[in-house]
Amino acid sequence: MNRIPSPSRRLLGVILAAPFVIAACTTTASDTAETAPPATAEAAAVATASTTPGSAPPAPAGEPAEATAEAAAWLEIELTDAASGETFTLASLAGEVVAIEPMAIWCSNCKAQQDNVKSAYPEIEAASVTYISLGIDPGEDPNALAKYADRRGYDWRFVQSPVELSRELSDLFGPQILSAPSTPLIVLDANGEVFTQEWGFHGPEQLLEILTEASTAA
Repeated sequence: MNRIPSPSRRLLGVILAAPFVIAACTTTASDTAETAPPATAEAAAVATASTTPGSAPPAPAGEPAEATAEAAAWLEIELTDAASGETFTLASLAGEVVAIEPMAIWCSNCKAQQDNVKSAYPEIEAASVTYISLGIDPGEDPNALAKYADRRGYDWRFVQSPVELSRELSDLFGPQILSAPSTPLIVLDANGEVFTQEWGFHGPEQLLEILTEASTAA
């Protein structure tokens, strides 16, 4: 059974995520040397994709996100591993639990969450879970992502999100899914269906618990 949050759980997730967004937006130069880059026209187009005439509407509040995923076309979008150059689709990972973490290099909250992932990664890898850090800032590129992951000792897949995937995610889960400081997480079960979509920090043990639940859900 899918672990899609109930309306009250979704509201709590948004409330819990709000301080992270505020904290990230008010971080001073003395707190972190990496700050959000200026918005680009491409970024604005992605962020407003859910309101563009002719695009699919976002899921109504409290309604499971997968209810709007008619053909799950977003699972067929080609992705490229930033380090290896290997191309794949989320659909090609069927049979595995897949964790997708929208992030950006400049996001200090993302670094904190990724350090938790790093602590749990031996167990995540042993459980045959594919973990993907998805770069959602169109101003960044695969080469920068690969260098970032190598510098910080992150061994899982880093992928720069194609614009069409960012738009699909915004349509399915709402524009906040493209807010890296909210530390969003999307987990697919072995059938390629959305098991859960959550916000906020997850410690190593909590993350493993979610991924273990997903592995037994299909």
